[in-house]
Amino acid sequence: MTATRKRALYSTATAAAIAFSGLAFTPGSATAANSGAQACDVFTFYKAAPYGKNIFASRGPVVSKRNSSSHASTLSISIKTTKSRASTWIGEAGGGLDWGLGKIEAKTSYSVENKVTRGATVTNRMKVDAKKRGFTQPGVLYRKFTIEKWRQNGNCSTTNLKTWHMKAIISKLHFAECQTRGSSCTPKP
Repeated sequence: MTATRKRALYSTATAAAIAFSGLAFTPGSATAANSGAQACDVFTFYKAAPYGKNIFASRGPVVSKRNSSSHASTLSISIKTTKSRASTWIGEAGGGLDWGLGKIEAKTSYSVENKVTRGATVTNRMKVDAKKRGFTQPGVLYRKFTIEKWRQNGNCSTTNLKTWHMKAIISKLHFAECQTRGSSCTPKP
């Protein structure tokens, strides 16, 4: 093949490739230019999270029992509860109490209680060392939570619309305990 024919064939192939690639990329470029900024669906969603430490609140009196044996024993100590306890909003209320507790259970790993009433007899089985007196007190454990309402915007950013705070019961029966050789001690949860 002569050099002239090779150059002509090469020029024709190159022109065809450029034309073909131009057709292949032109629609993509036009589509990208026309689409503008990325768009997201607009919707609202909730978040919930615990904060702070667990809070013990008593449900009844401190009761004690002595271990008179020469080795550690497990003592059963029964107590009648004298106080009711309930989960509450902190500061400004949100929706109904059940609504807030439902958001906490749906968005965290916590199981929470609305309230516990007084008048129940509860029993703590606690290990008490030899010749010591064990003291116990029934109660609940509270934990504070934030519940947040968010909106995802059309530009894919998010906006916090509202934040509530709740003190929720995370354990409806929790015992504080202590033991001593003396006459009394203060039970700790």
